[in-house]
Amino acid sequence: MSDAVSPSDSPPAGGSSSPPLGETSTPRRKVGLSDAAVATDGAVLVTSGLGSCLGVAIFHPATGVGGLLHAMLPTAGDRPGADEKFVVEGIDALVEALTAAGADPDALRAKIAGAAKMIEFDVGEDGGSVGDRNVAAAEAALAERGIPLVAADTGGDRGRSLRFETGDGALLVSYAGGETVAL
Repeated sequence: MSDAVSPSDSPPAGGSSSPPLGETSTPRRKVGLSDAAVATDGAVLVTSGLGSCLGVAIFHPATGVGGLLHAMLPTAGDRPGADEKFVVEGIDALVEALTAAGADPDALRAKIAGAAKMIEFDVGEDGGSVGDRNVAAAEAALAERGIPLVAADTGGDRGRSLRFETGDGALLVSYAGGETVAL
């Protein structure tokens, strides 16, 4: 799980903590493929390249503690890989990290986006696309953990990028082609 602060998140050498003209002082952190990050400082967490992958934003509204997961597949089963590669295991790791950062696990809320129908595998009649299975895995995992899913933007056939504003829980979903939706 990524929690590193990028050099642009620190004040510049020389003591001035004012951001350059046109920039905000809100830290911004990138979440890569099969990765997650947690912020306690109101940081904006961003990820891109969501095709059939699913972005899961979980936050605690009262404290502003929030995290973003970029998962590829529904569940690990016997597959190798970091927990964050998988929706179910990634949600568990993210909830654990949010709790460690001070979020009350009983007050968490979730938003999901992504899971476009981009890649097809022959998984049988009931399997659906990878994106469909990612959404089903997230809905089941969140329900099992008592975390309400308060917004979703899933499916379709276009890729997405996400901007999660942890300070207020806003999730901005940008589609390939320029359209942006706020959740």
